[in-house]
Amino acid sequence: MRDGTTTGAARQGPALLAGLLRCGRCGRKLFVAYSGKSGRVPRYACNGGRTNRGSASCQSLGGAVVDRAVAEQVLDAVQPAGIEAALNAIEHEKQAVDEKRRSLELTLEKSRYEVSRARRQYDAVDPDNRLVAGELEARWNDAMLNVTDLEEQLAKAQAALFTVTEDQKRNLLSLGTNLRALWSHPSTSDDLRKRLLRSVLQEIVINDSEPEEETADIFHIMQLHWKGGVHTQLKVRRNRKGHTRIRTEQTAKDLIRELSKVCSDRAIAAILNRVGLRTGAGKSWRVHSVYNTRYYYRLPNDRNSGDWLTIEQTAKALGVSHTVIRRLIREKTLPASQVIETTPWIVRRDDLR
Repeated sequence: MRDGTTTGAARQGPALLAGLLRCGRCGRKLFVAYSGKSGRVPRYACNGGRTNRGSASCQSLGGAVVDRAVAEQVLDAVQPAGIEAALNAIEHEKQAVDEKRRSLELTLEKSRYEVSRARRQYDAVDPDNRLVAGELEARWNDAMLNVTDLEEQLAKAQAALFTVTEDQKRNLLSLGTNLRALWSHPSTSDDLRKRLLRSVLQEIVINDSEPEEETADIFHIMQLHWKGGVHTQLKVRRNRKGHTRIRTEQTAKDLIRELSKVCSDRAIAAILNRVGLRTGAGKSWRVHSVYNTRYYYRLPNDRNSGDWLTIEQTAKALGVSHTVIRRLIREKTLPASQVIETTPWIVRRDDLR
């Protein structure tokens, strides 16, 4: 319903803002298209310009960037409410159980009184008056059955009664404060995330900023309309042409650049995996991953230049043991560099002269 005024039902798929985004140019709802190898890469688009004016589409944008930005905005906004909700949940649950238990106790007390009165009435009746005696005996039996039933209910209520310990309270409060952990938890489904967003957001009007220069960045300007009438603005930098959401961390690129001076691509991949780094796609490093990263980011490879040496190569060049080289490095007699603590030391050949 691209011309509709409602968000519609939360459909399947990872596009969190489906049904919430409205085009800032033509006012139509943006629709969602999926691509990628697994068919789970969302993209929002509006063809209002093509439909209404016969011109180009109004806008088309990747979904990962705006989804992540809006989710962060919502989590920041509801963070205080999460703490309050956790405290209220503890107190409300305790009060509800206490009220139920107290109500059962009062009802049970009244029912026991009814049993006692029925017994007294039965004892006071003339045994020869069998009709009255039978009626009073039936009432006495019903009252005792009612007491038995209430005692069972009270026992269940007593079993359900719990006392929140300090550790449990801290855990509950952590759930209220660490909403991001709950949001990104593997068991949290996309459908639940969508319903959480729709519970606080009415709609989002989105448009792109006009760049002042040809090389200037373009921003997605989003007007967030919250439930309750509050409006806030959110600016998100749009990816440049050729850039995707899959990017290699700068730390990994720095390591590849430095380790390429003395290590093979296989050794570099092993070091990157050992320090816990992942590729831009979130996978383990392999030889071809190192090669592709160096090629894509135009990183230098000085391994075959001979300008840099490992500790073993330095020891062999000087005719000493590698223990001596390590001692010289510790004493700062021999200049050497190390990217991080878990990477090998490298020495410039010119420093050996």
